[in-house]
Amino acid sequence: MTIKWVLHWQPNAGTTVNSQILNEVSQCVESINGVKEGRWKATLTFYKPIVRDQAPTTEFPREFLGISLPEQPNKYYFVIRGQKIVLEAEQTIQTIMEKLQSYKTRVALNFEGFQYQLGDFQLRVGKVVPMHSENLRGIVMEV
Repeated sequence: MTIKWVLHWQPNAGTTVNSQILNEVSQCVESINGVKEGRWKATLTFYKPIVRDQAPTTEFPREFLGISLPEQPNKYYFVIRGQKIVLEAEQTIQTIMEKLQSYKTRVALNFEGFQYQLGDFQLRVGKVVPMHSENLRGIVMEV
């Protein structure tokens, strides 16, 4: 089981996160004998409810996260933070949710990049971009 951390990193004053930094990170991994194994991609979606007719908001989660992971291509995971619940479903749950129209996507982010083997470790390095955009929002590293 992998352990994942999110670290909010700020670039030096006067610089921005860009694809050049991502290239430098990838070159650093390769310079310490990281072997590129291929590409990877994950998608994270923030959902919020569609409220109709002043329905009581206590009946359903106010917001939650959905994530698809490359290790489990046929699975989709929901994280309901308020109740501390993680739910595993088949990938088709996304189609069902669209048809039910109970929740809508607030923000969707793609994480994509390269996977490396570094000794006994698997390292993923990639960029974070909004679903329908190429604007770089950040860099992700997973060990």
